[in-house]
Amino acid sequence: MTATKKRRNPFLAALLSLLAPGLGQIYNGQGALGIVFFLISLSLPFLGGASGGPRRFAGLVALGLAAVVFSLFIIIHAFVRARRIKDIELKKYQTPAVYAFLVVLSLGLSILVPTRTWMGFMGVSPYKIATGAMEPALHQGDLLMTDPKAYHDRAPRRGDLVVFQDPRDATKAYVKRVIGLEGDRVEIRDKQVFLNGEPIAEPTKVHLDSRVYAKDDTRPSVDSVRDNFGPLEIPAGHCFVLGDNRDNSLDSRHWGALPVANIKGRALYVYWAKDKKRIGLTPK
Repeated sequence: MTATKKRRNPFLAALLSLLAPGLGQIYNGQGALGIVFFLISLSLPFLGGASGGPRRFAGLVALGLAAVVFSLFIIIHAFVRARRIKDIELKKYQTPAVYAFLVVLSLGLSILVPTRTWMGFMGVSPYKIATGAMEPALHQGDLLMTDPKAYHDRAPRRGDLVVFQDPRDATKAYVKRVIGLEGDRVEIRDKQVFLNGEPIAEPTKVHLDSRVYAKDDTRPSVDSVRDNFGPLEIPAGHCFVLGDNRDNSLDSRHWGALPVANIKGRALYVYWAKDKKRIGLTPK
């Protein structure tokens, strides 16, 4: 029985590798190479996570560029190879059914696996700033990259910017600054924060409202804990968090100390923002 021979279409080879990395090589009869290219493409997020590169903005950009360059290499390689080879004997796996299966598998992984999951493989997690409570460090709408493993081997520190689940509603998440740790005694007097009886310097906070509300002011329109709070001794397993935009933030003044177990990560950098000058910014 004579083996079926067919020429390869360079444009089809390139298109197949665009739809599924390595599929163009399989179409060209290079099955082993195609599988290697496919596995390397799948492993890039894991390799990035192992290297720790995405925990820095430059590392995330470098990983993205590496993925683009590798994808282009696979596509061009498939195109050039298809142009060079003449009629080839088709192998058993070179069938439309196999091509369709691999395309569906590749596209399915891209669609069904959420972006947050792929980010998780890289050791980072995205978060969108929902309010202006952390201005000027973080602006509403900023896309923030966080380190979800930051506190797996250490406790939060004063000054850390942490992303956490709202203790009142686990479906919501916010970012605030850690002010006090367990065992600390926190008090606010006329907007000034005192930690263990001593006033602390807070170069990152802002007060956009010059009014000072008294602690015992019970008028419905007045936030009676905004400017005067406590004292509160932070219990074990908790911390005290505040927003930098101090007059416009719902934080530990309103719902108490934050359970450390609610913290889901530490802020790393802004990877996208309306103000393009803020992209890559590491909030202090």
